[in-house]
Amino acid sequence: MYPVNLQMKGMPCLIIGGGHVALRKIKKLLKEEALVTVLAPEVCEEIQKLADTGALQWISKVYQVGDAQGYRLVVTACGVREVAEQVHAASQKEYFLYNASDFPPLGNCQLPATFETGGMQFTVSTQGRSPAMSKYVKEWLMRDIPSGFGDWLDRLSRIRQEVKKDIHSSQSRENFWHAVFDDSVMHLVMEGKIDEAEECVRHAIGRFRTEP
Repeated sequence: MYPVNLQMKGMPCLIIGGGHVALRKIKKLLKEEALVTVLAPEVCEEIQKLADTGALQWISKVYQVGDAQGYRLVVTACGVREVAEQVHAASQKEYFLYNASDFPPLGNCQLPATFETGGMQFTVSTQGRSPAMSKYVKEWLMRDIPSGFGDWLDRLSRIRQEVKKDIHSSQSRENFWHAVFDDSVMHLVMEGKIDEAEECVRHAIGRFRTEP
């Protein structure tokens, strides 16, 4: 699997299925402002409410060959292998992204477990082998990632702009970042000593600025 983050805003997406698995996929896509269509003869109450408010379009019918045409991402969550196989065949001809949450080997992409904290996005994937394991590792990371990472990321963003101005060589900038991201600095961050960590990084800028 080749990892990639997609900009989903305005992207037409089709969810085939109307149960709680489909609902989880729908919520993530709506959060990213995708254009979601649900194809299922019946849907759960929460999907019905989303359709009633105009958050998504619900087409009340079973999948038929050709229904996936025009979508950039298609997700099957109906538990019908015949449907998954038909969408798989269509994805090979029309080159759309296909996540088979009900029959993972038939899809050409996975939707991993993700979470965001402090401006950082973390992704966990078992490549479809065990969603439960992905969820466990995600929750484990959520507990253990220090809360100060967000503040540190904000400071690094500002420092990065200064580094671009003060260290002109791209190779020198690469050497700089490699040097400052050592265990001593990150231990300070993990201990909540953000000011001390920033001081160490800024001291290093001076050293690299004077390089010939």
